[in-house]
Amino acid sequence: MRVVYYSLADVPGDNRERQWFQSIRSLRRYNRSVPVWLFLFNAASDELLREAELHGVQVQFLGDYEEFLRRAHPRGSILALYPTFHKFLVLPHLPLEGMTQLLYLDCDTFFFDDVRLLFESSMKHDLYAREEPRSLRSPHRHNPKHIDELLLKYIAEKEGVRYVLPFNSGVCVLNHGIWDSLIGLRDTYLTLAWRLLCGRELSGHDFEFADPRIRPAVIDVLTDEDRSKALPYPSANDWIIEQIAVWLTLGNLPHFSLGTLSSTQVAQGGEFETMLASNRRCVLAHYFSGGEEDFFASVEPLTALRSLER
Repeated sequence: MRVVYYSLADVPGDNRERQWFQSIRSLRRYNRSVPVWLFLFNAASDELLREAELHGVQVQFLGDYEEFLRRAHPRGSILALYPTFHKFLVLPHLPLEGMTQLLYLDCDTFFFDDVRLLFESSMKHDLYAREEPRSLRSPHRHNPKHIDELLLKYIAEKEGVRYVLPFNSGVCVLNHGIWDSLIGLRDTYLTLAWRLLCGRELSGHDFEFADPRIRPAVIDVLTDEDRSKALPYPSANDWIIEQIAVWLTLGNLPHFSLGTLSSTQVAQGGEFETMLASNRRCVLAHYFSGGEEDFFASVEPLTALRSLER
């Protein structure tokens, strides 16, 4: 069985709801049968629930996000200031028996073809994802401030884990029961996230996109043990902490294999506009929230043309 799932720490009326509407509508335009689950923390608008029902989406409420993380980790209330840690923590709530493939999607995604094509072309490795933008593997300009891979390799070596190449977790195809390993490593993942957060705040550096509530919350509870176990934070972008923790967590698996999705499978960021100009096509675009306006300015005439063609 193949399943698509989204996970959302929702604030009714914010842009993530709007993005999810666009994502599920585009997915269902090309595939009406694949099971889709939506995990919701906090609350949901009536409009979101109507949209889910319209598209045959199974909705599961998981309660208050902060409380969910507090039950999972002693510093969960601080980790909950990031709305991104839950995407793999919801795995135990999926119908995993008989599962062959899972596809996790961020809300800022949009389909241009059948999701089945992504599943069928991504079966060999345990996990498939695009490379992290601006990493050494990126086809675009490398930016070591976004991800310092030398420091990341040092951390992996220091922790005694395998080095996992940086990948973007916004679109992930999971295979071979890797979800069971991720479930088993939940505590490792959250502990790594906390240690990275401690290292980030102890550095004293200012970070891109930093939420001003986070630093005082961390500093106020730091113990001597937290200070001794803090990990250096290998990025100037504090909002990819969830991804860094995932990469290091997967490094604990001795036989984990990572496959890389191509731009014709998943276009990232501004790649879609470049592909459109050269008349190339992708299965879906992960446009990133910061590029939402430009993305839909390009998409609207294209979708209108396809409607006329049908």
